Amino acid sequence: MNNKKFIFFFLFSLILGNISVKAHSFGDTIKLAAAPKKKKPYPPLQPLVLKTSPTGFLAGGVPPFTSEYRFTAEITTGRKQSEQVSISYLGKNVIWTAFEKISKQPSSDIFKVSGWRIQYAHKFYLVNRRHHSPFGFYVAPHFSYTNAKVSWGLNRYYHDTYWDIRHLNANLLIGVQMGKIGKLTMDICAGAGYKTNTVYYHATSYRITKYDTSDLGEYYNGHVHLLFDISLGYAF
Repeated sequence: MNNKKFIFFFLFSLILGNISVKAHSFGDTIKLAAAPKKKKPYPPLQPLVLKTSPTGFLAGGVPPFTSEYRFTAEITTGRKQSEQVSISYLGKNVIWTAFEKISKQPSSDIFKVSGWRIQYAHKFYLVNRRHHSPFGFYVAPHFSYTNAKVSWGLNRYYHDTYWDIRHLNANLLIGVQMGKIGKLTMDICAGAGYKTNTVYYHATSYRITKYDTSDLGEYYNGHVHLLFDISLGYAF
């Protein structure tokens, strides 16, 4: 009888032990399956925006003489910052060209223009944790240098006689860049800063004099610079 009790107790212990092991295994399986949800990552940064400026095309560089054909690249360097570089070719203002054709100006009054402009801006975007550069409101230190050659009349142009116009300015910009990721963008900005404008007159290759700009007005000769610009582009 004692042997039967012992055997029964032994078998009962084995059954309980097996159920306990299975319960632990089942509990472990459930625990592993119920993994915590991962937080959604930030949207991917847009590393590059290419754009140009219609306002520069109408009157850019050295208005009213020039139209500016600008190519701008903005490269994202962080969630809140980007670097922007612009290179421009300056040609004769398109509105002035149209006026010359309509009024049939003589060759002595037609002028020729050529030049270039380079600009740099470091943008600081005012974004929250759900947004990132290069979209949203921003502030940016901005630097620009322009050099243009203007010959008044074809006779002076062919004799290499021209005004050498040089503009240097440093500004603080406030703006906003709008657009969806991978889509068309619009960048609107305004700013103010310091400028210095210098003009030299090239009578010949060896006769160069500094031109008196007093007849160009107080704003041109002053050191306060104001600007407004609109750029259209595409974000890659």
